[in-house]
Amino acid sequence: MAEKTGGEPQIDGRSTRWDGHKAQRQMELVDAAVALIEEEGAPFRVQRLAERVGLSRSVLYRHFKDRAGLDELIRRRVVQSFMRRMEPTLSFEGTIEESVQRVVGAHLDWVAEHPRLYAYMGVGEHAMGDGSLVADTKTAIALMLSERFGDVLKALGVPDAPIRSVAVGIVGFVDTSVNQWVRDSQREVTEDELRAMLCRSVWAVLDATLRDLGVELSPQQKVPELEGA
Repeated sequence: MAEKTGGEPQIDGRSTRWDGHKAQRQMELVDAAVALIEEEGAPFRVQRLAERVGLSRSVLYRHFKDRAGLDELIRRRVVQSFMRRMEPTLSFEGTIEESVQRVVGAHLDWVAEHPRLYAYMGVGEHAMGDGSLVADTKTAIALMLSERFGDVLKALGVPDAPIRSVAVGIVGFVDTSVNQWVRDSQREVTEDELRAMLCRSVWAVLDATLRDLGVELSPQQKVPELEGA
């Protein structure tokens, strides 16, 4: 039994070490599940995961509360992978056109590299909806974009532009377009054509929004120069 000193219970170091081991093992199993989805697609059977890691199904489940708990950790792992690709592109370096191409390209590149993980994010209970992890991720990206848009507009003398709704709309448009393209068995455009179309469309929305705010910019304008205006 742990001794008490000054009325406070003492934490057994062996317990915390074991907790760390369990967490590490849990993440290893989640990584194995992600690899299984990459290879075989979703949904996947837990028995296939158990076979992959050399455990019985019952032992595997000891590491998770239930199937829903396993799925939640997998979703978080997939979202982390997606965000690692997206976050560096949200700094807006170079020209406006280059910045748009970089953000759209990162989204499309990740999907092209991980089509089954992307599909997994839209299957059944993983589908986008209020309060879902995927919806929260899209919102987070939109908020980061709106902050960057806002910084540029403030530098241009437009401090209170309602830009958040525009950012949410752009993220939703790109994601929906890419999602439909990935699922389309008879694609009407190539990946490069989709990329170019999305970039043109995003710039058209930005350009129209800027003009409504009394700002006219060239897509060749460098973003750092705008912020230093």
